[in-house]
Amino acid sequence: MVVTWTFTDNHGTTSNIITSSNANITAPDYSGRITLFRATGSLELRGLTIGDTGEYTVTVIPTGAGHQKGYCKLSVYERVSNVSVTINSTELMEFSGPVTLRCFSSGSSLTFQWLNGSSVVTASDRVQLTDGGSALTIVNVTRYDQGPFRCHVSNAHSNGTSDAVDLLIILGPEDIKLTVFPLKEYHDQGSDVILTCSVVSRPPAQFLWYLNGNPSVHKTPELRLMNVQLSQRGNYTCEAFNNRTMKTQTSQPVVLTILKSNVSNAVITPNATDLSEFGSVSFTCSSSGSSRSFRWINRTSEITAGDRVQLMDDGSRLVIINVSRYDAGPFLCHVFNNFSNSTSDAVKLSINFGPENINLTVFPSQQYYQEGSSVNFSCTAVSSPAALYSWFQNEVKLSDTGPVLRLVNVTERQSGNYSCQALNNKTLRSETSQPRILSILVPVSNVLVNPNVTELVEFTGSISLTCSCSGSTRSFLWLNGSSEVTASDRVQFTDENSILIIHAVTRFDQGPFRCNVSNGISHGISEAVELVIKYGPYNVTIVGPQSVYAGDPTMLYCHSESFPAAEITWFFNGQPTHGHAAVHIVPSVQHSNGGTYACAAQNTVTLQNQTDHHELTVTDFSPCDCVPAAGFAAIVTVGICLLLTALIGLVVYCVRRNKRVNSNYPARDKEKRSVKEKHRDVYKKTGTVKNLSF
Repeated sequence: MVVTWTFTDNHGTTSNIITSSNANITAPDYSGRITLFRATGSLELRGLTIGDTGEYTVTVIPTGAGHQKGYCKLSVYERVSNVSVTINSTELMEFSGPVTLRCFSSGSSLTFQWLNGSSVVTASDRVQLTDGGSALTIVNVTRYDQGPFRCHVSNAHSNGTSDAVDLLIILGPEDIKLTVFPLKEYHDQGSDVILTCSVVSRPPAQFLWYLNGNPSVHKTPELRLMNVQLSQRGNYTCEAFNNRTMKTQTSQPVVLTILKSNVSNAVITPNATDLSEFGSVSFTCSSSGSSRSFRWINRTSEITAGDRVQLMDDGSRLVIINVSRYDAGPFLCHVFNNFSNSTSDAVKLSINFGPENINLTVFPSQQYYQEGSSVNFSCTAVSSPAALYSWFQNEVKLSDTGPVLRLVNVTERQSGNYSCQALNNKTLRSETSQPRILSILVPVSNVLVNPNVTELVEFTGSISLTCSCSGSTRSFLWLNGSSEVTASDRVQFTDENSILIIHAVTRFDQGPFRCNVSNGISHGISEAVELVIKYGPYNVTIVGPQSVYAGDPTMLYCHSESFPAAEITWFFNGQPTHGHAAVHIVPSVQHSNGGTYACAAQNTVTLQNQTDHHELTVTDFSPCDCVPAAGFAAIVTVGICLLLTALIGLVVYCVRRNKRVNSNYPARDKEKRSVKEKHRDVYKKTGTVKNLSF
């Protein structure tokens, strides 16, 4: 197979690049910068130059077959760079002749575009684009051809823009104008007047001022006459001169009239003097005189413009937005010029605000008040004008008005929530205080305790004690002796603690019970109530000797705890005796008196009984002189033992009685009761019962 590549440049000249059959034949100009891929017939060309632009042809002749051809075009561009503009002249007289701008740039296949400012320059009667657009010629330049001009160069691969070039088009002066500020028919002596001369001219014109045809020393486009005097009145003109065109132009004259006028009769006129806070107010200051300046004063401080304060109409008008209570004045307006002044009379505003920060107080200040006492409520609020006050009890309006509510000889029905409301009849705003609670109480009196029963059998019933009294808002405290009664499994309080119920009463519940009633202003205590609790017999015990000598006297004592007292029956060896007293006496013991003694105690009310047994042994004693003494000693010993036993039993009973709330009850009721000794009356069981009398 034979592969051949040829190149035809833009001038139509064709040359061979490479021919490949059994060997490759490469043209010298392409040696080292091409690669032929025989399998595909493609050609790689490296190190491109502008000269590589043209048409490429490939011819493939397969072995034993006809040849085939293919074509392609390649365009190689040089990057745009170093764009610059040259001009034959940068200063020209308007309408005096043409100007030519030329654009230069590196690169190939260049396209040129001219810009005047941001607008594209196009060819016209006065504008010519030559040399492929790289040259711009403007015929008869005008003032609108001053630029800035720029040249934009581009090709298919890159682009670039030159620096701006400005032309100075020399023209004028023309269209001269003379203006006066402020523009008035006449100007006050001492005022400031500014005359301005304007003209179209390039380069800028030089100015000369004339007063009544006489030149002045001022040579600027603006003539400032500060603190103007009568001597400066007359006809003013200005002259403009262009030192390039050598042309001159003079303005029309302006007449400046100066009058002298003193300031007097300064007066402030507000649009309102009675207004609500956060509104707006406007003051206008007027006076006679000329060239006036205005200064506003609030009290002794000068007023300056700010977010809320505006000074308008050369300072003669003061506007205050969102007026506050501190803007009441007095306001003064001071008017002055360079040779006189005048100050207005003071103007005060009435700023209506509030009510706010309302506060309700009560005197005397205490939690509770006794019926018949006097109470004063005082209501205050920040308000202008002063607020009007209304009073409410439990949100119901009262007929009372004014900042003070006086309650004399109060009754319980006047208890409740009191509040006051402040109203400003100018702002039409109102504010209501937080309520204050007034608690009026009737003193406690006639405290009584009524039990439903007074006699009970231990463990078989319940007792209900009802405490009644006169007074209001009471709390109840129950006392058993000097100890406070507290709730437990057996002890209950009902009807707001005014009723005490004790279930399964014991001997320790007999009292004395008292009811202590209190409220915030007084207290009272009932008379003591004692209960009769019937119990026993318990702890039946026989006290006596276990062994005695024959012939000696002896005594056995049967002790029992019982109310009412138990009936006693003595038994000897299981047989009843005729003894029914607590003490069983044997005057002279015989051997037949030895055996088992039993004491049976029975309570005829509780129907309970209990028995105790005692063994007595009788022994012989050898006769001696001490027999009588021994017998006497034995009797004394037995008597002392019985006496001690009785005393011990009495002490134990009293101790248990005095500590009945703190002690454990007997086996059938082992509940512990809390005891809290009081040094003074403290009320823990409280309840509220109103408007009751007993």
